[in-house]
Amino acid sequence: MYGIITENLERTVGGAIFTMTALTLIALVLIRRWVTNTSTERQRLGDAVREADAERMRYLAAQAASEVERARIRRDAAAELQQLTVRLAAERAALSEQFEEQRLALICSTMETTVKLYRAGHFDPSAPTPHGQVISLPGFAHQRAAQEQTRGHGATRG
Repeated sequence: MYGIITENLERTVGGAIFTMTALTLIALVLIRRWVTNTSTERQRLGDAVREADAERMRYLAAQAASEVERARIRRDAAAELQQLTVRLAAERAALSEQFEEQRLALICSTMETTVKLYRAGHFDPSAPTPHGQVISLPGFAHQRAAQEQTRGHGATRG
């Protein structure tokens, strides 16, 4: 400014260059500070890291709970399998006992029937065997007699 007032060209140009250089330097410092200022990004990054840590902790807690639940289900299944095995063995024993009782009752009944038949003489080889009696049906007897008569007519034996 002094060069403008005194009308000295060298001082005016030097002052203008100095002023422009100072303003450029100030602008570059401000731009650098604005570009390298990462406080907001650091804040967002910190929030994201905290949220990711919380999510990881929830995941680990859920995984641990899942493992505990699986272990409980395995224990319950093993206990139920053991109970069912014991129950099956008891039912098999009961059914086997019932089968044996029925088999013995059937054997006794068979023996009693055999003794009764023996005493009645059905197993005596010298006893006369009764011949079976053929039961004839009323309509079928006439038809059979007619067939017997027609069989002999015109037939020759050779």
